[in-house]
Amino acid sequence: MANILDLPDEVLDIIFEYLVSAELAYNLTASLNERRRCARSTTINLRLVCRKWADWFYIHHLYDALLFPAKNAYRKSTLIQNLTERSPSLAWPKCRVLSVFHMRPPAKFYRLRTRTTKDKKEQRPKNAWDILESLVELFAHSLNELDMIFLDFVSLPLGTIEAIGRIRNLRVLRLGIHWAIGTMFTRVAVKCGPAETRPDSPCLRSLIIAAQNLKRLDLEHLHPVVLSSTIGSDLANYQLPAITQLDLGVDWECSLDGFVSLAAALKPTLKVLTLHGNSRDYGRKVKPIFEILRETLEGISVYSEQVLTQVLDFEFPKLRVFATQFWMGCICELLTQKMFSYAPIEIIALDEGAAEYRMKRSLPFDPFANKPKLRRLILSDSSDYDYHEPPPKPIRSACKAHGIEIIKLARNRGISEMMAL
Repeated sequence: MANILDLPDEVLDIIFEYLVSAELAYNLTASLNERRRCARSTTINLRLVCRKWADWFYIHHLYDALLFPAKNAYRKSTLIQNLTERSPSLAWPKCRVLSVFHMRPPAKFYRLRTRTTKDKKEQRPKNAWDILESLVELFAHSLNELDMIFLDFVSLPLGTIEAIGRIRNLRVLRLGIHWAIGTMFTRVAVKCGPAETRPDSPCLRSLIIAAQNLKRLDLEHLHPVVLSSTIGSDLANYQLPAITQLDLGVDWECSLDGFVSLAAALKPTLKVLTLHGNSRDYGRKVKPIFEILRETLEGISVYSEQVLTQVLDFEFPKLRVFATQFWMGCICELLTQKMFSYAPIEIIALDEGAAEYRMKRSLPFDPFANKPKLRRLILSDSSDYDYHEPPPKPIRSACKAHGIEIIKLARNRGISEMMAL
């Protein structure tokens, strides 16, 4: 007689995802890392059911996401040794996401570090770069996302960059710099020298060139001052991966010329742009990025209304999905702007908290009258208590009249998830 232990792998995966989602059902503000930790704890509990499940969850979920600070990288040596000694006849565990934080720069700041030596006594990696390289090589068959947060400089050994280039299905690369509060400009802009003398741009260039299957480049936590204004032209003579999504942080009081240059280099394949943070100059420095990409963008996500006001009079002939967290005006006012007049818009995402005050009032006119392709209105919310409350009646009536589906999503859902709906 069949029982739960005989379930197909596909069904077991569905059950697993349901258990993780149920655990986080009332935590709409849960970060991606919190979800990963929840998934790991669920995996550990389910492995206790029986030997069959223990083996299956070991392979498919136990190491699905590995996150650790560089100072604790040595703790992964045991994992590396166990995997290295694992019998080739046994199925290999999978890791989709690898995240390393607080990676220290090489001794010589302005050069890409060459491969380091091994500990002769124990014959195993002895620093964070070697640990990272070993993990990349061990999970090259399954890795999809790689996150690296550095201290002061984006710099990697050449051997590590080459290993990253051998990851067959690397789709997402996230790079950032961490520094103590109050030392941002002292350490990065002054003591560490101008962008042209730093290793960040050459390292980023090498990573982009190496990762030929890359689809998303996330630089939300990378300070733009570290990128040279010529990084785009430096990439011109190389075959670039077909990157379709670029994430940038714009909450900086400095030039964004490096970001502008990079956007120009990625324009041939770029379809989605996400801008995080509040622009401190009312979006003026961000405007050149939109001027370069407006003809090709299919998805735009902006956090700040200040950034949005700079591009409302732009035409986006391919724009299908638009998301913003802060738009304090009426939805009617938003959809009459020029940026939507010539766009085949299909999905609009607004923050429910910002939009609710306006939506409760009667709409002055039908906001969807000239939007024949619009099929979904997403209301993002971080409130655990109001998640199941229906939207205000005026907006519900307008959506119903045009067959537009209203969806509520947690605020931490990204535009890539919205575009997949």
